[in-house]
Amino acid sequence: MADDGESLESWLNRATNPSNRQEDWEYIMGFCDQVNKELEGPQISAKLLVHKIQSPQEWEALQSLTVLEACMKNCGRRFHNEVGKFRFLNELVKVISPKVRSSKPWSKR
Repeated sequence: MADDGESLESWLNRATNPSNRQEDWEYIMGFCDQVNKELEGPQISAKLLVHKIQSPQEWEALQSLTVLEACMKNCGRRFHNEVGKFRFLNELVKVISPKVRSSKPWSKR
């Protein structure tokens, strides 16, 4: 399913597109396949997912959580190790806790 020409970011953008009328499982699973295929897939995907989960567009954020769940079920230990790190979990806490939102961002851009 995952095409060599598609980046993790392009798979995720399609899977979480706010104009999607429903969850697009072709792109969700394509993202998972690409995470497993790339050497740095788990690290890159975790950063991309955090950004999407924090989206002010509710539908985009909800679709991102579905992608995260699919990755938890399909991407194995390397992905689990990455999302189990404090950095990732702290970013998720920011979504639900206003007090934490003012702390340092995920990365310096």
